[in-house]
Amino acid sequence: MLAFVLYLLAGFGYALYFDLNLLEAVLAGVVLLCVYRGWLPKVPPKFRVTPAWRAWAKLAYRRKTAVVVVFFSALAIRAALLPVLPVPHPVVTDEFSQLLLADTLSHGRLTNPTHPMWTHFESIHIIQKPTYNSDYFPGPAAILALGMLAGHPWIAVWVLCAAMCAALCWMLQAWVPPAWALFGALLAVLRFDIASYWINSYYGGCLAALGGALVLGAYPRFLKKPSFSLSLVLALGLIAIGYTRPFEGLGVSLPVVVALGMAFRKKLRVCWMCVPATALVLAAVAALLFYSKAVTGDPFRTPYGANQAAYGWPLGLPWFHARDVKLQHVELQRYYDYEREAHDRNSSLLGELKHSTLKAQTLWRFYFGPALSIPLVMLPALWRSRRMRLLLLAGGCTILLTLMQFVSLPHYAAPAAACILAVLVECMRLLHRVRRNGRAIGLQLVLAAPVIMLLILAVRVGLEKSHLPFTQAVNFESWCCVQPGNQNKARVLEMLEKTGGRHLVIVKPKDNPSDFLQWIYNAADIDASPVVWARDLGPEKDRALVEYFHGRSVWLVDPNAQPASITPFSGAP
Repeated sequence: MLAFVLYLLAGFGYALYFDLNLLEAVLAGVVLLCVYRGWLPKVPPKFRVTPAWRAWAKLAYRRKTAVVVVFFSALAIRAALLPVLPVPHPVVTDEFSQLLLADTLSHGRLTNPTHPMWTHFESIHIIQKPTYNSDYFPGPAAILALGMLAGHPWIAVWVLCAAMCAALCWMLQAWVPPAWALFGALLAVLRFDIASYWINSYYGGCLAALGGALVLGAYPRFLKKPSFSLSLVLALGLIAIGYTRPFEGLGVSLPVVVALGMAFRKKLRVCWMCVPATALVLAAVAALLFYSKAVTGDPFRTPYGANQAAYGWPLGLPWFHARDVKLQHVELQRYYDYEREAHDRNSSLLGELKHSTLKAQTLWRFYFGPALSIPLVMLPALWRSRRMRLLLLAGGCTILLTLMQFVSLPHYAAPAAACILAVLVECMRLLHRVRRNGRAIGLQLVLAAPVIMLLILAVRVGLEKSHLPFTQAVNFESWCCVQPGNQNKARVLEMLEKTGGRHLVIVKPKDNPSDFLQWIYNAADIDASPVVWARDLGPEKDRALVEYFHGRSVWLVDPNAQPASITPFSGAP
């Protein structure tokens, strides 16, 4: 027995030191062993008549109240954790691109004119011609713009993530019993609303997941009792998906639309109910075409396509044609070479199958992980339910479309987050009935999952706040963890803002060929920005840049030093 305890402690220490996913696997293994051996406290036989369960069920059966409670609970929990999980700084290239478009929209513009010194401001996921803007679809940025108008873009992220959790609760109420729908919403709050990168960044998948929840929540209700309001909710969900992840969103949208079309193909009265929803979707498509025309000059050429024409990327999909591109900035050329190499690596069927395993691990880690994988043993029983097969089909199609890309990040599959959560909750509902020797082992396993998630959250926050030397070696790649990235830009920006005045910061090229985190991101109105970030293009071009921004304090940043050094620019007049 002592040897076994020492073995567990050794495994715990190993997992803690190297990877929090291993730690979660160790905890899940301990739970399985304890359940099998009967070491956990027994669930009371009359569990369903205990005061706690009765209060839970009473709230759950008040469906609208439950949705509202989930929304405000998600807001309150994340706000209470601000002392240990503060408002995040943008560090990833996608974040700065989304914030640029949000800044543009918050000022009442769809795009910005090309800057006269635009070659100093080129960066990843930013187009400079024919206009200066983000290359992403405008959905997430529109939400961030509302946050900017309210005082800070993270306010929009905070509210949007809580709304997503509430929408997931509403969706689950149409697929599983109310008590289980509320339990699933609790899992969503723990998984997405506390420490995931969806809530702690500016490029997560909350809006796409919200759209998927609206579509999948309206679908069974509309089948049961068609109405104008439900058709409009479904249309809003389709628009939210289309304005964020239109390609992967096809996996959710098409099965639902086809299923509804087949169910009501001979019912003219129901078809008339869909006319306002269809008009709303068509208006949203027209608005997207109008936006593309404003940015690129062609309604059928998206900013995504303009970026690909100028820089050669994105090359995420196998059928994108890679062409030889030579860019004047070494960092941009390195990023193109990275995309080209990844594209070529996945261009063959064998290469796609080989690397899809690694990509699937990323999705599994975020949406399930070891703790939430245990209930998936009930998937064969779930498949026998014809009602749940649409969820399995939609979720499977979305994941397949996500894995087709050379990088498969969790927010790519966000339209299917509602499918994944519903399948998980239904598996838990089936699992909780399993008994062994009169013991409710299934219920013990179900209740252990959120406990393990809370333990991982506590360890994650504790390690980050401890600032112990060994924590630098910990791999924080986990569902509840965000790589902190390079915080040098945030530190330098904070220092310059404290000094006051107007500044021009010229950034030297980075030496590390695998470091794609960029410094060169600016606001929508570059000339009016207190701090302008520009690339070092050599003495002659830098001198012209300094003369253009005369009257500013000029600095030179070396991003290769740790921490990055900032000195007065010697070439300033």
